Amino acid sequence: MNKRTLFLIISAVVLTAFNSCGSVPKNIPENITAQELIQNGQSNFEAGNYKAALIWYNTAVERYADWPSIYIEARYETAHLYMKQKKYNLAKPIFEEIRSMYASAALGTYPASFNKLAEIGLAKIEEKTNKNK
Repeated sequence: MNKRTLFLIISAVVLTAFNSCGSVPKNIPENITAQELIQNGQSNFEAGNYKAALIWYNTAVERYADWPSIYIEARYETAHLYMKQKKYNLAKPIFEEIRSMYASAALGTYPASFNKLAEIGLAKIEEKTNKNK
């Protein structure tokens, strides 16, 4: 089972759990665009509603898993959210996944910004975790 498949399975379980708590979106329309999903995630993130933001980002990953640029952006936003919560153990593997995708792709295949942002995120995690030792 590859990382993406495992992620989708875990996301389905997480979405089910979050949907039962009532403070997150329950029915996301099927016709919503990838950018709308990510924008709704960002809006919820900015409002401090991290559970809802994760649902929007995970929905983008699930629905657009075959669109690498969208997948990478939604995964990055998820890692960024975990960084904000200081959940470095959750953010780190996502940043590593993003860096790995870039390392195995031809130059220019994906938006360059997320590779650099993932690199910065990993450096911050390294700095924060070394500071706490």
